Amino acid sequence: MLSIDVGSKKVCIVEGSYSGGRVNITSFSEIEYTSEAVVNGEIKDKPALGFLINEIIKTRHMKSRQAIVTINSTDIISREFKLPNIKLPKLKLLVTNEMLRIIGSDVEFIIDFVITGTTSDNMITVMAYAVSKDMVESYYNILKDLKIKPYALDTNANAIYKLLSNTTINDKANNEGNIIIADIGYSKISLHGFSNGVYRFNRTEVSPFQEFIREMGSINRMDITAEQLAKLDVSPDFENENKVITDTCKYFVYRVSEEIQRYTQYITLNSVSNTGFQIYICGGAACIKGMAAALSNSLKLPVENLDRIGRINIPAHCSVIKLCNAAGALIRL
Repeated sequence: MLSIDVGSKKVCIVEGSYSGGRVNITSFSEIEYTSEAVVNGEIKDKPALGFLINEIIKTRHMKSRQAIVTINSTDIISREFKLPNIKLPKLKLLVTNEMLRIIGSDVEFIIDFVITGTTSDNMITVMAYAVSKDMVESYYNILKDLKIKPYALDTNANAIYKLLSNTTINDKANNEGNIIIADIGYSKISLHGFSNGVYRFNRTEVSPFQEFIREMGSINRMDITAEQLAKLDVSPDFENENKVITDTCKYFVYRVSEEIQRYTQYITLNSVSNTGFQIYICGGAACIKGMAAALSNSLKLPVENLDRIGRINIPAHCSVIKLCNAAGALIRL
């Protein structure tokens, strides 16, 4: 199966499978856009996106002809509900009605949900998602044009929930204490909260990463690529020769830490656990040298790169930081 993670800066594709509770990745690649091919989850340049997807498949010799697409957008509506533990057909109808009450729009949406837990009073918790029908159809059509069979459309939030539930993260169990995973992408920062192993929230905010890259490009008078970002160092004690660059890096770290801190406060107020926090980061910004250490210094909390996930097998040359959304979408519940 192919899993295609479509972001605002690049497209990432993994080829793999899910069986026996494990995700097995056999191939991975990604390509940055040279134009605004995708903006907030909406395809703006269909030929460009189609070409890049096809280019990855060809160059990596991927053989699968079925694909899942995972996306992120602030236009995706997500809500958690506590509902009666009823049969699935009736539950689906109940969730749909609850979401339609919230949406209150003439825009047609596709609604789906996952059951996230059971409460002590025999109720269930569900996380529901609504994506506009136009957005769903745009991804369906791009796969059909590439002669790839569309299998499912997933959200980054749901993919991360599936990948990180009931497993280890960096060789540590995630069923105790409070955990926040921050997926720091080019245009969006997605935050996922777990408390004692229970998925508490997911939120998507505007990422300061895009503005940071533009500012760095202005300072250096050139477009900043992934290769150039890899040369940056935002470690707490690192001083660039150019003080403007140092100040810009520090301000970027401050803005990311502010976003994370908002949700540490949220989970503290809504959690029964008082055993502290562990924060993991992934996404494009997590690849910058010293990012985890800088955030830890700013937040005064332990921060690590999301390097290892217990249920995922990946080739030696792959990085979990880059492919966790695509890997999680392979899990079909």
